[in-house]
Amino acid sequence: MSKQVFNKTNIFIAFQYLSARMKQSFLAMIGVMLGVTTFIVMINFMTGVNDFLDDAVFNGSPDIIINASAKKELENISRRTTNLLLDVTKIDNILKGDKNVQSYAHQIISPAILISDAKQFPGSINGVFPAQERNMVDLERRLIKGEGFKSLLEENSILLGVSLAKRLQVEVGDQIEMILPNGKNAALRVAGIFSFGITTIDNVRTYVSAAKLQNLLDQKNGITNVHIKLKDRDDVSLKSYLTENIDGIETEDWKDSNKTIVIGNKVRDILTWSVSLALLLVAGFGIYNILNSTVIQKRKDIAVLKTIGYSSNDVVFIFLVQSIIIGVLGAVFGGLFGYIISYLISTTPLDTSDFIIVDTYPINFKMSYYFLGLSFGILTTVFAGYFPSKKASQVDPVTIIRGI
Repeated sequence: MSKQVFNKTNIFIAFQYLSARMKQSFLAMIGVMLGVTTFIVMINFMTGVNDFLDDAVFNGSPDIIINASAKKELENISRRTTNLLLDVTKIDNILKGDKNVQSYAHQIISPAILISDAKQFPGSINGVFPAQERNMVDLERRLIKGEGFKSLLEENSILLGVSLAKRLQVEVGDQIEMILPNGKNAALRVAGIFSFGITTIDNVRTYVSAAKLQNLLDQKNGITNVHIKLKDRDDVSLKSYLTENIDGIETEDWKDSNKTIVIGNKVRDILTWSVSLALLLVAGFGIYNILNSTVIQKRKDIAVLKTIGYSSNDVVFIFLVQSIIIGVLGAVFGGLFGYIISYLISTTPLDTSDFIIVDTYPINFKMSYYFLGLSFGILTTVFAGYFPSKKASQVDPVTIIRGI
């Protein structure tokens, strides 16, 4: 289009056509608004759920776990010893030299029975080194009561998941007894209670001092697992390298141990984007019909404009201005209502019956989603207005006038 197209007269005519059919223009704007609003709310909610699950599961768990192989485990069982890793130093050297390793931590894990004054449950005890584990798990922000890993500097302390603490009916400061497979036992003080937000984790996760557990198991410096956090979680090539270069170990990455959640996230993402974009497209077709109807009803006006010297580009510009106004207003109001509804959802109490521990619905307020929704809403409207106006601008005005 030439610069002559962008003049006050063309813009004035566009506004006149827009105000002359105020009802249709308003309905078109409502269509854009509803499409953008629904898109933003759905994206905010579904990605909020995914981010919450990722934070609860993946950020609270290692990206790669190293333990002794099944064959090695059978040999240890026959000798009635704990299943220990033999080449820990070699593993450490490889991890220190890998640029994708963010942090790693040694653990000694053993089955045990936990006994309180009211209950007793079999479970698994995680013996950790506080300084290492602090780099793996941000436990401080997940604490409900008590202290975090620093409390494990006292060897007779234990940290419990909130669901396990409820089952044992204990609070911070209470004493519980831990009985190990070798018959040894220890009295431990509950120093802290934490929550990762998912009962399947909070129901089994425990932390004690690795030095305490090694001493009770008669395994000085013994390590059963090495947990690894990666800078790029999607790049798990280290897993194969470790298996190929170190004998007697098995490795498991976060994808292996969380297949259900990974698949669920993919399905939710596909569903969310498909439905959200479909809503915008449906709104776009509705706007197309309204604008196409407007163009058809204005064919006589178009013929008159062309006979007095208006070009095809002028006609396209006039109707395109209407589309842009409708699209911008609809998108802006859609973004505003999308934020308001998302905020109301984020403050709505959520009762999950202790399966997922969260007070309100998880919502993700990312500006990129608002920008995408507004841009898509405006572009859909522009295209919906461009095609019928382009078609109408190419009609011979003589043909139209003869039909009057």
